[in-house]
Amino acid sequence: MNILSEVKTLLETLNIPIETGVFTGEAPNEYIVLVPLADSFPLNADDEPQTDKQELRISIFTKGNYIKLKNSITGRLITHFFYITDRRYNGYETDTGYHQYTIDVAKTYDIEEDN
Repeated sequence: MNILSEVKTLLETLNIPIETGVFTGEAPNEYIVLVPLADSFPLNADDEPQTDKQELRISIFTKGNYIKLKNSITGRLITHFFYITDRRYNGYETDTGYHQYTIDVAKTYDIEEDN
């Protein structure tokens, strides 16, 4: 399991287009872009990593009110045990008409062994 696939699966139930890295094609009135931020091994024992911490940015773009969507996503993330590390309104893009809001999340996973 990884944070990108887990968040994408969780947010697909919103029925809003989701892409990774950048939105390609003609953008709808509302969409989400997922951007992986970091992977780290914050917990070690006997010189071996014990957990894999993964971080992801969820960028919301909407021409409407972003607050309802932000609250819906935040609630889903908390319910599914994600750590929300940052939430911020990035502004209104006058040239495109989109409000942009980002939610940064992190989650730890067990180290997967290659058998």
